[in-house]
Amino acid sequence: MKPKFITAYGPWRWFLKMAGFRAITMPWQSVYILHEHQHVEKLHRHELVHIEQIERDGPIKFTLLYLWYLVRYGYWRNPYEVEAYAKEGEEWR
Repeated sequence: MKPKFITAYGPWRWFLKMAGFRAITMPWQSVYILHEHQHVEKLHRHELVHIEQIERDGPIKFTLLYLWYLVRYGYWRNPYEVEAYAKEGEEWR
């Protein structure tokens, strides 16, 4: 299945704004992205790494591990995020 980049409207836009995210990748390989970041190539690369992770680990394992890592390590030390930032070429905090 090819990943879909979808402009975030309604509840997705609200969630992204409230969470301070520019985009979110869902296990069904859809990426909801704020309109103002639609054409940011680095962000697309980052989210495509999450798609690769979902394919590698499976959607259920990815989701459960992602949430566990988020609670245990926080966003910036979440191993999935560390991998995504490393592959997009951006320094992580």
